[in-house]
Amino acid sequence: MYKTVNIHTRSTYWTNKEANTEELIVDTDDLAHEIEKVSNELHNDNYEITSILPINSGTISNGNGYFQTESVIIVAKKM
Repeated sequence: MYKTVNIHTRSTYWTNKEANTEELIVDTDDLAHEIEKVSNELHNDNYEITSILPINSGTISNGNGYFQTESVIIVAKKM
């Protein structure tokens, strides 16, 4: 039996009006904490993690683009 868990990232959107730029920054510390928490829960429920997949998304505006890790999917197998 397999189990999948989706963890959405938290991010901050910054606008620098002087430089006319916009930035979207993923909170990697928070994401790492969430992955660790879910991984430990799966281990305690007797699951073995088989993969952690990043899900990326992005956009292009005015010739500029960005991509970010929107979420991660953890796939685990019951031991």
